[in-house]
This record gives sequence, C-alpha cells and structure tokens, in this order.
Amino acid sequence: MSGLSARDALRYATEDSVVGLFLVIFGGWVVFALGGVAFGGHLLGLVSFIGLIVSAAGAFAMFAGIVATAYKVLVDSRSA
Repeated sequence: MSGLSARDALRYATEDSVVGLFLVIFGGWVVFALGGVAFGGHLLGLVSFIGLIVSAAGAFAMFAGIVATAYKVLVDSRSA
C-alpha cells in the first residue's frame, strides 16, 4: 500500500464532485434541522405533518449524500 500525503488527501477532498456531495450532506442537515425546529413546536396537525415531511426529506438527502460519498471513495480507490 502506497503512502498518501496530506496534500493529496486535501486535493481529493476539494474536488468539485466531492465538494458537491458534501454540500448535499450539509444541505440535508440544514433542511432536517429546519423541519424539526420550525415545524416541530406547533400543535396544529397540518403544520406538524409538514415539519415531518421536511425533516424526512432532509434526512433522506443526508443519507443519500453519505452513501454517494462512500461509493465515490470506493470506486476511486479501486481505479487508482
């Protein structure tokens, strides 16, 4: 196994495709948090349901971004 320098690791982590996946994860986290905070405290049924849907969408975006990042790292490691 060859050594990997910190410079190479940072270069890989700041590629456009990897940064895009990080943004998907971060955006999903923000949507998840907003869904829980903005809609979670209300007692109205429809507003709470909308908060649940928004939070679920954020959680799905985070999950998809994490899986896509792991897949990209695995595929790139096999091709290197």
